Amino acid sequence: MSETAQVALAVVCFSVALLAQVTGLAMLVADARRTGSTLRRWRDGGMAGREPEAPVRLAELSSLLDSLLGNRFDRAAAAVLLLVGVVAGAVGGLLAL
Repeated sequence: MSETAQVALAVVCFSVALLAQVTGLAMLVADARRTGSTLRRWRDGGMAGREPEAPVRLAELSSLLDSLLGNRFDRAAAAVLLLVGVVAGAVGGLLAL
Protein backbone atom coordinates (compact mmCIF):
# COMPACT_ATOMS: atom_id res chain seq x y z
CA MET A 1 0.00 0.00 0.00
CA SER A 2 1.38 3.39 -0.91
CA GLU A 3 2.24 5.96 1.74
CA THR A 4 -0.46 8.35 0.52
CA ALA A 5 -3.12 5.66 0.79
CA GLN A 6 -1.95 4.79 4.31
CA VAL A 7 -2.15 8.41 5.41
CA ALA A 8 -5.60 8.79 3.86
CA LEU A 9 -6.83 5.61 5.54
CA ALA A 10 -5.37 6.75 8.89
CA VAL A 11 -7.20 10.09 8.58
CA VAL A 12 -10.45 8.28 7.81
CA CYS A 13 -9.96 5.98 10.82
CA PHE A 14 -9.24 8.91 13.14
CA SER A 15 -12.29 10.77 11.81
CA VAL A 16 -14.54 7.76 12.35
CA ALA A 17 -13.09 7.28 15.84
CA LEU A 18 -13.70 10.90 16.79
CA LEU A 19 -17.23 10.94 15.42
CA ALA A 20 -18.16 7.64 17.09
CA GLN A 21 -16.76 8.64 20.47
CA VAL A 22 -18.36 12.09 20.48
CA THR A 23 -21.71 10.57 19.48
CA GLY A 24 -21.43 7.89 22.17
CA LEU A 25 -20.59 10.47 24.83
CA ALA A 26 -23.47 12.67 23.72
CA MET A 27 -25.85 9.71 24.03
CA LEU A 28 -24.54 8.95 27.54
CA VAL A 29 -24.94 12.59 28.59
CA ALA A 30 -28.50 12.67 27.24
CA ASP A 31 -29.28 9.45 29.13
CA ALA A 32 -27.81 10.85 32.35
CA ARG A 33 -29.89 14.01 32.00
CA ARG A 34 -33.04 11.99 31.31
CA THR A 35 -32.34 9.77 34.35
CA GLY A 36 -31.72 12.79 36.58
CA SER A 37 -34.93 14.39 35.40
CA THR A 38 -36.90 11.20 36.10
CA LEU A 39 -35.42 10.88 39.58
CA ARG A 40 -36.15 14.55 40.39
CA ARG A 41 -39.75 14.16 39.19
CA TRP A 42 -40.16 11.04 41.32
CA ARG A 43 -38.64 12.71 44.36
CA ASP A 44 -40.77 15.84 44.03
CA GLY A 45 -43.99 13.97 43.26
CA GLY A 46 -43.50 11.12 45.70
CA MET A 47 -42.86 13.22 48.80
CA ALA A 48 -46.12 15.15 48.62
CA GLY A 49 -48.48 14.03 51.36
CA ARG A 50 -46.02 11.59 52.88
CA GLU A 51 -43.74 11.85 55.88
CA PRO A 52 -40.00 11.80 55.10
CA GLU A 53 -39.45 8.71 57.26
CA ALA A 54 -42.33 6.71 55.74
CA PRO A 55 -41.35 3.65 53.66
CA VAL A 56 -41.70 3.77 49.90
CA ARG A 57 -44.53 1.74 48.40
CA LEU A 58 -43.89 -0.89 45.75
CA ALA A 59 -46.21 0.85 43.24
CA GLU A 60 -44.14 4.03 43.49
CA LEU A 61 -40.92 2.13 42.86
CA SER A 62 -42.29 0.10 39.97
CA SER A 63 -43.27 3.23 38.03
CA LEU A 64 -39.82 4.71 38.67
CA LEU A 65 -38.06 1.53 37.58
CA ASP A 66 -40.20 1.25 34.45
CA SER A 67 -39.16 4.71 33.33
CA LEU A 68 -35.48 4.17 34.19
CA LEU A 69 -35.12 0.75 32.59
CA GLY A 70 -36.91 1.79 29.41
CA ASN A 71 -33.73 3.36 27.98
CA ARG A 72 -31.61 0.20 27.83
CA PHE A 73 -30.98 0.30 24.09
CA ASP A 74 -29.65 3.85 24.21
CA ARG A 75 -26.93 2.79 26.65
CA ALA A 76 -26.02 -0.26 24.59
CA ALA A 77 -25.73 1.84 21.44
CA ALA A 78 -23.55 4.36 23.26
CA ALA A 79 -21.26 1.60 24.52
CA VAL A 80 -20.95 0.14 21.00
CA LEU A 81 -20.12 3.58 19.58
CA LEU A 82 -17.42 4.11 22.19
CA LEU A 83 -15.96 0.69 21.40
CA VAL A 84 -16.01 1.43 17.66
CA GLY A 85 -14.22 4.69 18.36
CA VAL A 86 -11.48 2.95 20.34
CA VAL A 87 -10.98 0.26 17.68
CA ALA A 88 -10.97 2.77 14.81
CA GLY A 89 -8.49 4.94 16.71
CA ALA A 90 -6.23 1.94 17.28
CA VAL A 91 -6.35 0.99 13.60
CA GLY A 92 -5.60 4.59 12.64
CA GLY A 93 -2.67 4.63 15.04
CA LEU A 94 -1.26 1.44 13.52
CA LEU A 95 -1.64 2.86 10.02
CA ALA A 96 0.08 6.08 11.00
CA LEU A 97 3.26 4.25 12.07
